[in-house]
Amino acid sequence: LGPDAVLTALATETLGAGEDSTAAVALPVLRRDRPEVTTALTAAAHLHVHGADVDWAATLPGSDPKTVDLPTYAFQQRRHWLEQPKATGVAAGRDGADEAHTRFWDTVSRGDLDSLAAALGVDDEQVRDSLGVVLPALASWHTAGGVRSTIDSWRYRTVWRPVGEQARTQATGRWLLVRPVQAEAAAWAGVLTRALVERGAEVVPVEVDTATADREAVAAALVHALDKRFDTRFNGRIDGQADGRAVAGVLSLLSLDDSPHPGHPGVPGGGAAEVALIQALDTAGITGRLWTATGGAVSTGPSDPVTHPARALVWGLGPVVSTEKPERWGGSLDLPVTPDARAASYAVTALTGHHGESELAVRSTGLLARRLVPAPLPGVAAPTPWTPEGTVLITGGTGALGGHVARRLAGRGARRLLLLGRRGLDAPGAAELKAELTELGAHVTVAACDVSERAALAAVLAAIPLEHPLTAVVHTAAVLDDSMIDSLTVEQMHRVQRVKAGGALNLHELTRDLDLSAFVLFSSITGTLGSAGQGNYAPGNAFLDALAEHRRSAGLPATSIAWGHWDGEGIATPDARQQLLRGGFPPMAPDLAVTALEEALGHGETRLVVSRADWASVLAARPHPLLSELPEARDTETDASGPDSEPGDGKKDLSHELSALPEAEQRQLVRRLVRGEIAAVLGYGSAAEVDDHRGFRDQGFSSLSAVELRNRLTRLTGTALPSSLVFDYPTPAALTEHLRAVLTPEPEPPLTTVLAKIDELESLLAEISVSRSDRETAASRLLRLLESPRPDGSDRSAETVTGGGTAGSAPEGNLSSVSDDELISFISNELGIS
Repeated sequence: LGPDAVLTALATETLGAGEDSTAAVALPVLRRDRPEVTTALTAAAHLHVHGADVDWAATLPGSDPKTVDLPTYAFQQRRHWLEQPKATGVAAGRDGADEAHTRFWDTVSRGDLDSLAAALGVDDEQVRDSLGVVLPALASWHTAGGVRSTIDSWRYRTVWRPVGEQARTQATGRWLLVRPVQAEAAAWAGVLTRALVERGAEVVPVEVDTATADREAVAAALVHALDKRFDTRFNGRIDGQADGRAVAGVLSLLSLDDSPHPGHPGVPGGGAAEVALIQALDTAGITGRLWTATGGAVSTGPSDPVTHPARALVWGLGPVVSTEKPERWGGSLDLPVTPDARAASYAVTALTGHHGESELAVRSTGLLARRLVPAPLPGVAAPTPWTPEGTVLITGGTGALGGHVARRLAGRGARRLLLLGRRGLDAPGAAELKAELTELGAHVTVAACDVSERAALAAVLAAIPLEHPLTAVVHTAAVLDDSMIDSLTVEQMHRVQRVKAGGALNLHELTRDLDLSAFVLFSSITGTLGSAGQGNYAPGNAFLDALAEHRRSAGLPATSIAWGHWDGEGIATPDARQQLLRGGFPPMAPDLAVTALEEALGHGETRLVVSRADWASVLAARPHPLLSELPEARDTETDASGPDSEPGDGKKDLSHELSALPEAEQRQLVRRLVRGEIAAVLGYGSAAEVDDHRGFRDQGFSSLSAVELRNRLTRLTGTALPSSLVFDYPTPAALTEHLRAVLTPEPEPPLTTVLAKIDELESLLAEISVSRSDRETAASRLLRLLESPRPDGSDRSAETVTGGGTAGSAPEGNLSSVSDDELISFISNELGIS
């Protein structure tokens, strides 16, 4: 036999449990002068590099095999392959015990009775036979325990916590309140306006027609409300952006209009208008953080049902905006369905408080903030595996996700499967999947049907035989059309939402009167955490989560699982997989993911997050209040900043370090940091590969990687950097110079500071009416200020009040003797204020 034949035999024996399984292999002791030694060892080596754990010590007795590091490239001192992280902390101190524990269970898993008996010191033949009887059960128990531990580490759920800081805060400054033409929104706008004004804010109302809202139309409405004009000569930009555009905040009620968009019914009009508003704020050059308000879009507990699941689309959009435009995003705020003054007061506290939250709900007890927490299954007996009777419908049934679910159902004994896909049996692999499921004993129907087409879906459901009624629905169908929010269009939103959200809604409405045992929605963790470039994908997943809660509150079965990164082909593109890995989401074995689904159904879960995640990496790239209760978040905060750290300390520490260096060394330090982050984003092995003077686009940057670099540098420097960072400074050298200037700003000349303050005084006097007596009081204060001694004891007036009475100077003597005209002339000529 050749190596390939031996390899096939070994792989069949050891990996038969599935492609993601591994097992230890002990080869028999062979004489090294025999030709079959090379064959066996070659096969074992092939098996080893494909994931199996070969027991080399048993295979090569007496040779004392050692593990050594692979060599580096010649003269480069770097490796192409990844290195395993070294154990640290407590784990490193238990190496001996852990090694013995691992060795014991490896022996059990292999079913190696001889090695186990030797390890336990069992000599009695009867005891050894008894050990042989229990060994398979022990190995099965250990394997199940490993699976249970792995799945538990993937399970999370969202909960709501009371916000600690709910003090009545002032709402100073100008607030834009943007609302649709709708009765509910108008009622909320009224009570919120009163609450904001009572706290000291100026409210500027903006009314938007969601049926016609786009970037330009909304920008024009915003500018009109601010008494500025929209000038088309500036290519859709706003004339005079520096004037009157600074606002304290923007509160949007647009999502309260959840009626279908007239031209694209797959999208709610309010949801489309929210995207247009985000784009329009940039177009209009309006500052201030954006808060989006919903009503009845989230559930904070069993007695708080979701009444308007379509409004949850905005809750999926928000985390994406916070990633792409962190300087713009304020947060999402869910209001009660009925407006009242108390709720409005809580809402203003949410908008203006110092709580640091970005996902809040206003309820009768106050403010609640959303959290993601671990959700391992309790130590109870496992439920009976889910094996529905009748017909099970799977949308996207011929795709990768639907195929995994169908195989498990068929393996569990489900007799009738109805797989829906837009191309039916013409889809790649559909015929092979049908044959595979049929061989497992299931009757399989593959139907060509677009679930977004309600009439077509209704016809498919009507064709299900009465003797095999529909008893379960699994919705995995989805369409992708990713885009950064700045370029997202209503047409794109319609193409995506009509399948994921619209298809789910059709299934809900067409089956609500049937006796279903399960209604399963395949959501994504992107709808919970957000990700750059997925503003067209995340909202639909948030809708699925809300729809599940809406159904459950109505007494209907529903389970929505927000999945992490599934392994395997046909699920994500290579670029998307790399982005997920860099973002801290390694792939999950599909077999275990489907097991997690079965358990969620068996335990009656309504909404769950199932994801393998490296939370330390996630938090390092983008901290999020949602994750603050995860153990890794507390570890990251402690390790990175210590107990006394404050927001912005990164900038403070780096600025302090730079200020102590000469300019040349400042530039070197910032250059080293910038190049290191660029190398990490592009996947370079070393910062030396970064070309300082080559454009970011030419070095492989996309919009997504530009956002990732901006977020990394924001985290590193503690400075809020704009979304357009790599486009404004298109080379690493230019970016280095910019960051050095930001971190080590030149102090303003004293006269510039004085003139700026006088400008403020001038602006104030232009806005208010001042009586003659008040004018004299103000003039007297200014005279005393000019006469007051400096900190060093010198006299200010001695420098400026010298005789002569010439134009531009004050008269001789004390300034208190000057007239108003003389004082104004003095200020005009000496300080440059006309």
